Amino acid sequence: MTRKHLTLSHRLLMALGVVSFLFWSVMATLSTRDNIREVNTLYDVHLAHTAKAFLFLMDPDDNTLQSTPSVMPAADIEQLLNTWPDLASRPVPGEAPTAAKATASKIGQRYGASLRYQLWRDDGKLLFRSDNAPTTPISQTLGYSDAPDAQGKGWRSYAVHDNNHRVKIIISEPQQFRGQIEHSMILSAATPMALGLPVLFLLLWFSIWRGLHPLAALSQEITKRAPGNLAPMDVHSVPDEVRPIVIALNGLLERVAQTLDNERRFTDDAAHQLRTPLAVIQTQLYTVRHTLASEPHQQALDQLQGSVARSIRMVNQLLALARLDPQQAPPAFSQVNLTTLSETVCAELATLALQRQQTMELLAEPGLPSVEGNADLLSMLLSNLLDNAIHYTPPGGTIHVLLQPTRQGVTLSVCDDGPGITPDQRDKVQQRFYRLAGQNQPGTGLGLAICKRIAELHHSTLTLAEGLQGHGLTASLWLPTSDVSTPKPSQPPHH
Repeated sequence: MTRKHLTLSHRLLMALGVVSFLFWSVMATLSTRDNIREVNTLYDVHLAHTAKAFLFLMDPDDNTLQSTPSVMPAADIEQLLNTWPDLASRPVPGEAPTAAKATASKIGQRYGASLRYQLWRDDGKLLFRSDNAPTTPISQTLGYSDAPDAQGKGWRSYAVHDNNHRVKIIISEPQQFRGQIEHSMILSAATPMALGLPVLFLLLWFSIWRGLHPLAALSQEITKRAPGNLAPMDVHSVPDEVRPIVIALNGLLERVAQTLDNERRFTDDAAHQLRTPLAVIQTQLYTVRHTLASEPHQQALDQLQGSVARSIRMVNQLLALARLDPQQAPPAFSQVNLTTLSETVCAELATLALQRQQTMELLAEPGLPSVEGNADLLSMLLSNLLDNAIHYTPPGGTIHVLLQPTRQGVTLSVCDDGPGITPDQRDKVQQRFYRLAGQNQPGTGLGLAICKRIAELHHSTLTLAEGLQGHGLTASLWLPTSDVSTPKPSQPPHH
């Protein structure tokens, strides 16, 4: 099971998102807690003011109080005021008569039947109570207290004496009101956070994307670089945080360039050191061969000279592959006339085909456009394809070099009527040192590998198919006439 790696942007988004969410949650919790505490304080103050407002309205020495019903609805405070018309004109310290009446009216409108109250005389007699209040004292404690009723509901109470300690008023309100307010405040704090989190994550993602854009641009620049482009990168166009990475990368590119340069010099030196002794050995073998006339010696010398020739061919092909390595600098492209190039290569190998009594023919349509490519590499490719065709086509066979115009390009094909290659082997023969079983012709198994690499350098594909008359082999390569960046697959011609 493979582990999925998160990108840097995803990690930053998750980290910042979690930190922001926790910060918002803590701040909302603290703010809501403070607000709830303030609301409870305001409710307590309002409860105390309500109790004192009752005291301002109640006078235990008033005879009309004894005729007042002992149980009244909590909402009928206006009726109580009407029962004592003189209360409105009675001066009370700290509150004007009209204000007392207005306060009592607001009490009834605000609480309605939810408020319960009791008025006790100092001798323990219940003067009156609200219809929802019990006959026993709601609270035995002066000031604030919390206690459940018979049904288990919580009530917040406030008890206070008048200035002369003749009566005590107890007012109680359900804690349900406060719970509803607390719930509403929590919901009010959580709703904006829930709605704002997606917006926050979107803004964070955009900020991270903008912040990491230089890294993305640096990645694209590295990706688009050609394999052989080892030039240092510009350290002034990147942020300071990324600059050490670019400097280290430039150091690595410099070391790689030095290594490749050393390998290139070694390859050139090895080519010279290997070719010269092999050429000398071949010359000496030629001399010895003409000196010794005995048949056994001639056969041995022929075999030895063939081995030397194969060694020279293999060395040349290995050096060619080394120069075509992907780590080397890409070849320079220019306009190449394939007709002229093919005529030159065919002329060079015509003698070898004549020795095997083979017919070699160049078939090129007139007026072919020039193609984008490297003339030296295309000459090497055509030379290898023709050399394979000559060696593996039986004596008296036919070899055609075809140049056909195709859409936005030209197709180069080498066809023969030799034994051919089965479809299941056509990909394998393009690998290095791979040779078909049962081959009698000498070879190294590098020719088609070189051709495949040259095709890749030209943004194309070497295609193998059936040859002339339904047998043999056709090797085709499509080459563009203008735009190298849009490769097209090669299509072998039909014969």
